[in-house]
Order: sequence, then C-alpha cells, then structure tokens
Amino acid sequence: MGETGGRPRTADENPMLKMKELADATGVAKSTILLYVNKGLLPLPIKTSPNMAYYDPGCVDRIGFIKQVQASHRLPLAAIKGLLREMDRGRDITPLLELQSTVFGSATEKMDAKTFLGASGLSSAQLKTLCGLGLIIPLENDLFDGQDLDLARQFKSCMDRGMAVEKFSFYPELAKKIVAAEIRLREDFTRNLGFEENATLTLEMTRMARGLRAYVIDRTLQKELIGFKGLNKNKSKN
Repeated sequence: MGETGGRPRTADENPMLKMKELADATGVAKSTILLYVNKGLLPLPIKTSPNMAYYDPGCVDRIGFIKQVQASHRLPLAAIKGLLREMDRGRDITPLLELQSTVFGSATEKMDAKTFLGASGLSSAQLKTLCGLGLIIPLENDLFDGQDLDLARQFKSCMDRGMAVEKFSFYPELAKKIVAAEIRLREDFTRNLGFEENATLTLEMTRMARGLRAYVIDRTLQKELIGFKGLNKNKSKN
C-alpha cells in the first residue's frame, strides 16, 4: 500500500477516501459508516493521524450492496455481514441471499422503542416484561418491525383484560427446543455438502420447517377441539 502527498493508496494504486468523500459518494451519513465499521461490515480505515482516517475505495460498492439488501430484504446487519464474508471468499451468494430472505422475510419499516410504544399502546415496563420473557423478540436492539407491532397489540389487549403474560412463556421455551432440533437435523443432512448444495438444501428445509410448525400445531389443536362439548374441555353446556 503506497502513500502520495499524505494520502494512502491501495495495493493497486487507487487513492483512498476521506470520510467526507466516502459519505458524499454513497449518500450515507458518517454515523452510519462508523456503525458499519464497528460491526465489521467495512474494513478498518488507515489512520494517518488521530483525526484523519482514509477508507478503501471498495467501501463505496460495499455500502451500495448493504443499502440494496436493506432496501429489498429485512436483514439485520449481522446477516448482511455473513453475506459480505461469503462474497469476500469469491462465492456466489445468490442461494444464500434467497435463504436469508426466506428466513427474515421482506423489508418492513423499523421503529425505535419510543415510536413502538406509541404505536402499540404498551408502557415501557410492559415492553420490558414481554422482551424479557422472549415473547417480543426484536431482531436488532431497540428496533422493532411490523411483526413485533402486531403481536404487541394483541398482548396489550390481553394485558388490559388482566391476563398474566408470564403464562405464555412456554412458547419461547418450546421454540428454542424446536429450533435446536431443526438445526441438528439440518447439520445431519448438509454436513458433507458443498456451499451451494448446502444453501439450497437448507433453503428447502427452512421452507418445509416453517410450514410444518404451523401445520402440526394447528392440526393438533383442531384434533383436540373436535372432542370439546363446549368452550371448556371438561364442561358441557347446560
């Protein structure tokens, strides 16, 4: 890596960029760029003094990819970091991107905690309780999406009726066991596969698992309800 006139250059002699130049080239704020660096999505800059840092010009395309994925898919930064890591290894990330999209769904607007509380009607204490129980699970710290909001409003209605949300804690407890079993099963089937075959089979298994969870639980409930004589299982109508 060379340096001319105080400005470092890359191995192929391209001049590196100051923060303002990188921000102007990408349309991304300095604070966001620093977040990407801290999260490992961008390489560390070269510091020539305590107040001067230069960034690899490849960061422009890298930030463009991050923006594109965030706009079209509901991926947290940790998932995007995984995609970038595979890209750096020279792999075709198309099947992996499709897998991530299936897991995380399509892009939705995210809300900070204050906006989320206003939209859901929950108090900060109620939200803290729900998050602590694993009944509301934001993908990123203090950022909530439409799925979180829909469920939060339902919990708000239940809580207003005096229902103790702690009684729902078996859902996250059982979910952890199911997910752990699904991961073990996936590893059994994909252990000896190459990258693309692994991603393709994982995608198929993810789609099947998503449908299977809902199917088995709903059908189990339906079969149970068939035997009911009224609203309560052990009580018949008078």
